[in-house]
Amino acid sequence: HEWSGDASALRAWQRGNTGFPMVDAGMRCLYATGWMHQSVRMVVASFLIEYLGISWVDGARWFHDTLVDADLAINSMMWQNAGRSGIDQWNFVLSPETGSQDPSGGYVRKWVPELAGLPTKHLHAPWKAPGGALS
Repeated sequence: HEWSGDASALRAWQRGNTGFPMVDAGMRCLYATGWMHQSVRMVVASFLIEYLGISWVDGARWFHDTLVDADLAINSMMWQNAGRSGIDQWNFVLSPETGSQDPSGGYVRKWVPELAGLPTKHLHAPWKAPGGALS
């Protein structure tokens, strides 16, 4: 697998500025608090690797430096599995658009306040909302 070396995409992911609300909420939460729920960790890991094509190693480094509960062994194993190079490789990709980790929209509204006024049905994929919902 050839990885992307897109430093600007990596930086956008790290800062929660990807344009995907669930990913951005998770990454902003991580940066502000040093913690993120496990199911959201899986979404942001999947996004970095599958959507941005950036190596799991970059994700592992960022999480290790940012998480207050960082554990080198667990963090490395999780990222290796997400990157399909570990002993328990993920055979799935978690969509950042479904909102399954945030059905009420409360998490995204808290961490991505610029989208707080959107109806829940458009919150996790605002690019699919009709123009009137965005104004």
